[in-house]
Amino acid sequence: MPIFYFPELCLAQLLALGWSSHWFLRRNDEIPLLISGFLFYCGAFRYLAVIQGWSRGWVQLQNFGFTAITEPDALQALFPIVLGELCMLSVYAYGQRRSVPVLATRHQTDPTAEGSLLRWLRPRVLLLGLGMLPLVVLTRSRLLAQILSGRSLAFGVSGYLYLFPLALVGVAVLLLCVWKRGGFSSWSSRLVGTLLLLGLAQLTFGPAGRFQFLGWLVAAGVIVSSTYRPRVRLVILAGFAAIALGLFAIAGTLRGNDLSDLDFRQSAWERAFSAEDANMLDGFVLLQQVYPRQLDYSVGGEHLEILLRPIPRVLWPSKPVGGYMNKLGLITAESGFTLGISPTLFGSFYAEGGILGILVFAGLYGYVLARLILYSSQLPPFAGLLIRAITCAALVPLLRGGDLPGIYAWIGMAFWPCFFVLWLKRRELKGRSPTPQAPVPPFFRSHR
Repeated sequence: MPIFYFPELCLAQLLALGWSSHWFLRRNDEIPLLISGFLFYCGAFRYLAVIQGWSRGWVQLQNFGFTAITEPDALQALFPIVLGELCMLSVYAYGQRRSVPVLATRHQTDPTAEGSLLRWLRPRVLLLGLGMLPLVVLTRSRLLAQILSGRSLAFGVSGYLYLFPLALVGVAVLLLCVWKRGGFSSWSSRLVGTLLLLGLAQLTFGPAGRFQFLGWLVAAGVIVSSTYRPRVRLVILAGFAAIALGLFAIAGTLRGNDLSDLDFRQSAWERAFSAEDANMLDGFVLLQQVYPRQLDYSVGGEHLEILLRPIPRVLWPSKPVGGYMNKLGLITAESGFTLGISPTLFGSFYAEGGILGILVFAGLYGYVLARLILYSSQLPPFAGLLIRAITCAALVPLLRGGDLPGIYAWIGMAFWPCFFVLWLKRRELKGRSPTPQAPVPPFFRSHR
């Protein structure tokens, strides 16, 4: 018998979403809003969509030895997700008590250190983008050739080769930050920047990279809205979320190659409003069938694998595999396919230690996120905005969950251009910039 039923759990997520909206209006901080909005869509809304018949039903993997998912199973999985969400938000709210300032629009002739940084960065980020586009096309052609030759994507192809195109996400975030801070002062640089963003969008949009595309769209919303007041920002972010949801559904629909134009539009609409692609609740149910019945809790082992994952398998052939489907032997180098239903980030925490693992790691992640946003608010506007954009973009695949070491590999390969710039200019970005920042209105300031 479940501890809580759907009305209570749904109400808890709605209250978390409402509180996050109030928090955003008070402190101009979008992190709780992103967390609660994403988890509500793949949690309570996913459950409601299935039981109301808006979706085609739960994911079923009986042919792999899993039992069929039922409504009580889904309800039992929804409780730890809500518990982890509330724990993470509570710790974050306790640790992050600073209002994020509204950035003032920077004049292009700004003589401050930020102006010098942007003038230094502008030609280099444009050259990086122009160089990355053909490299990514070449890398993808080589990757496709290896797959067509019979190599397994999970075991026979270099992970670095597979993840290299993700650097386009970091290039896009850098471009948007430089543009927003007034770094593109000439029409020619703006034209090249526009063409680069269109090319980056085309190369990152598709069925296989939907969460990558969604991540940098979220970052784009954060960057574009950074100079507006919280109420206006909320409208802008809602618009970006609607666009992202629509494009995300279209990318999922592209998997069906035999759809007519009418069927395609109908399928995309149904996917967007039935949480068909947000089946992380289903993934949590499947995970609960594995831990601890078939596999012992990893007790921190999955986080330890983050340090081991960068080691190439060619140097360590016996390197332990990641993901419970691999550990159970359901996916091997000979199977020729990859499979896995993401169980949200709290599914990874559950695999570490059950409910206790969720409470411990949710609190730890909430604390780390709070410290990160506090740190970003002490940096010059460009660096602070870049770090918040990276954090929001990384939260999308992170909250989705799944193979946690693989997600951190995704983050590292996607944002290495941003990390490199922050490291290279760490001395210039060490102190608070004298560039003026528009204050948050008194009503929205924190009261301590």
